[in-house]
Amino acid sequence: MKSKFMILSILLALLFLPLSGTSAQTAPGLLLPIGAGYTDTYTAMAQHAVANAKGDMVHILVLASPYSTDAEHISEGERAQNLKDAEERRLQTDGACQRNIPEGSTLTCKVELLPIFTQEDSNNPDNLAYFTDDVSMIFILGGDQETGMGAIINTPVEERINQLHEMGTIIAGTSAGAAMQSKIMIASLNIGYATDDGLQAGALKLWNTEEKHGFSFSIQNAVLDQHFFQRARMGRLVNVITQPGMPHVGVGVDAYTGVVSDSEVLRDVFGLYTVTVLDAETYHSADGVKYVEFSETRPPLISVRNIVLNLLSPGDVTYDLKTRTSSLGNPPDVLEREFDALTLPAGAGPLFLGGDQLDTLKGSAILEKFKAVAGENILIVATGYPSSRSAETAIKKYTEGLGVQVQSLVVGDEPIVIPDDVTAVLVVGKDTSKVKVEALAPLKDFWLAGKPVMADNAVTPVLGAFYSNHEPTPDDSELQELATQKSFWQGRTKMAPGLGFLNITIEPQLLADLRFGRLFSLAYNHPEFIAIGVNKDTAIMLDENGATALGLNGIFILDLRKAKLQLGTNDGFVINNGMLDIFAPGESIQAEIADVNARFDPAPTPVLPTQEPTATATVAATPTQPAIATPSIVPTSPTAMEYATTPKPAAFPLWTIAVVVAIAAALLYFWKRK
Repeated sequence: MKSKFMILSILLALLFLPLSGTSAQTAPGLLLPIGAGYTDTYTAMAQHAVANAKGDMVHILVLASPYSTDAEHISEGERAQNLKDAEERRLQTDGACQRNIPEGSTLTCKVELLPIFTQEDSNNPDNLAYFTDDVSMIFILGGDQETGMGAIINTPVEERINQLHEMGTIIAGTSAGAAMQSKIMIASLNIGYATDDGLQAGALKLWNTEEKHGFSFSIQNAVLDQHFFQRARMGRLVNVITQPGMPHVGVGVDAYTGVVSDSEVLRDVFGLYTVTVLDAETYHSADGVKYVEFSETRPPLISVRNIVLNLLSPGDVTYDLKTRTSSLGNPPDVLEREFDALTLPAGAGPLFLGGDQLDTLKGSAILEKFKAVAGENILIVATGYPSSRSAETAIKKYTEGLGVQVQSLVVGDEPIVIPDDVTAVLVVGKDTSKVKVEALAPLKDFWLAGKPVMADNAVTPVLGAFYSNHEPTPDDSELQELATQKSFWQGRTKMAPGLGFLNITIEPQLLADLRFGRLFSLAYNHPEFIAIGVNKDTAIMLDENGATALGLNGIFILDLRKAKLQLGTNDGFVINNGMLDIFAPGESIQAEIADVNARFDPAPTPVLPTQEPTATATVAATPTQPAIATPSIVPTSPTAMEYATTPKPAAFPLWTIAVVVAIAAALLYFWKRK
């Protein structure tokens, strides 16, 4: 009897041993989304590839499918150009790999450029031969993510990439290659929408179906965006994560910056700048989102409260997308805030803080509100212009917008003198760095005496407690990088005391002029004040009823009063549990209690008219590179057909399991008979 039990036990152990062994598989590979650019992130990327070498070779595949203009068909000329341009990136990647091989190591680098630009290429069995089991990293270049993903989706190449990632291959990608690492992929803005329209319902084209999506293994618990602050994409990411059915967490990776996603834990930011995490789930911000209709000619605008904001820079801070927790601490269950600073002092007149109305002065609802309280004698004051002539031109435009007779003056070095008969002042400017702040000092006494004041564009920030003392964002790429991204490094934004009308900091033209860096600098260095971003064609009106948003776009409020702040190893801002609120025109600007147990009845998503795309000329999304001879690329063994036709072997053959079960059943039957 004992021998029978022993035999039965051995057979059952044989049956279950291989089943338990199936869990001991190689961990899936890391994801390395890079916001844009190459040079500043090659070193860290190569170090990860070298650390992931299989055997004695660091095998990297370079995928340039985002270079194509069409996922279905391209000309031979375009194919040749794509290969030539991508070969430059292959050479750079190879160089980075070689430089990061440890001294004395026997490792070698093998970096191959994949000739895959269309669906036909991805269905070509010959191209599968590149994807050998020893691939350490697949590096996806920038361009157009819709085309790049479209060229490989639902093909053997996509399936093979899925397999390799599951076996431990790292997937890295820059720009479009980063966007493809988000399961729900932001494809583009829809036709007719620009950067500063990101908060409008219907602004975005998303890939979020079984037929169209980012890589199936990629980030699941968040939606990823790239070129984040470089192109002021805060509005569009908020747009996505507040939609029903979406992950309510967004990750914005800035240009020249990357981050490691290790089983959905963000760690080890590398490169130059920052990674932003927006959490619209913890305080149920997405459930409470509102779609505010304010114009018959524009789609509804998103209004949302209590988004938790984390900012990561190079260093040891981590963020878990699954649990929405930072290594620096979790947000409190309940957070109460007030915007008391948006209250008029006793006896003060109405105050209008504009983000730049110059392009929409005719019929402006903001100017009409101002006129309604301004009285009969309005004075227009101009400062911050390159010349008196340009100041006079601006005065003329604002006068035409008001549609009434006005007095005017151009500010000099001496304090302004406001005539006794003036009933309201409209003060305007173009360049904050040229505003004569001290000369405007008499304006505060005028306002505190009960008279209405409206500031627009460059003058608006100087009415706060502190302001960023900079010119408009330049067009030159290097100077623009200094203004938009280096401003996230401590000490790179010049700040000066303002006139102190209110204890706030404020930045105009937030989206249109790419000024989030200035807003964050003000908030980080003066966290005791709420920082307010006012967009073009938008304003805040303060009167006896409180603060109200006006105009055509959203008002951003960045509140770091309860946040934890530190600096990364690059002196970049690190923010833990900041708060972000966005108000739409017509809304009262008031804080709302943030509560993890809050419950909302979600507003229905607006149904917008279907917009048919118009035929436009397509521009190749490929970088310009010097002419380089493209080497012949020969696929290596094993053969493509082996990958195409041979399924992955089971952890234990099914026939063996069947035999063991049969023997066990026979023994049981024999034992019972005896």
